[in-house]
Amino acid sequence: MKTEIKKSLGRRVAENVRIMVIGSMPGEESLRRQQYYAHPRNNFWKFIAQSFAEINEDTAYEERIALLLKQGVGLWDVMRSCRRNGSLDSNIKDVVANDFSVLSKETPQLRKLLFNGNKAYEAFMKSPNRAWAEQHNIELVLMPSTSPANASQSFDWKLETWRRQLQGQL
Repeated sequence: MKTEIKKSLGRRVAENVRIMVIGSMPGEESLRRQQYYAHPRNNFWKFIAQSFAEINEDTAYEERIALLLKQGVGLWDVMRSCRRNGSLDSNIKDVVANDFSVLSKETPQLRKLLFNGNKAYEAFMKSPNRAWAEQHNIELVLMPSTSPANASQSFDWKLETWRRQLQGQL
């Protein structure tokens, strides 16, 4: 069976962004709906809603994005494309990385990248983007995955970890 080529969603940024949440490659549901973290069991929007009072996880997607950007938080993925069957990061092959140098102009206040899980962090560290981050003094933080596949850590611990990082410099 031939693995499918997946292409990531576009970056969601604004000039005021200080923190970027970085995923690996959106899962099948997110790609189908063209929305970051669209799987109903993914905890990302729950963590966001509990970190910022202005954002409700049931609000329309584009409004959630606008409110998140207003808080200084952007979204993107390490991978521009890859081969993968299904949604599991463990199935990812043939990675082509996004070019993070574009963020230097688009997000001049950017100070921190929060990697949503191990695969996103590992792929970034293997890419030319690592040198860009070092050159621009961008803090790189490995976060617990918000994916429903990450059941080894408690919801409360993951929520508190995300809340501390999201609210820490805003």
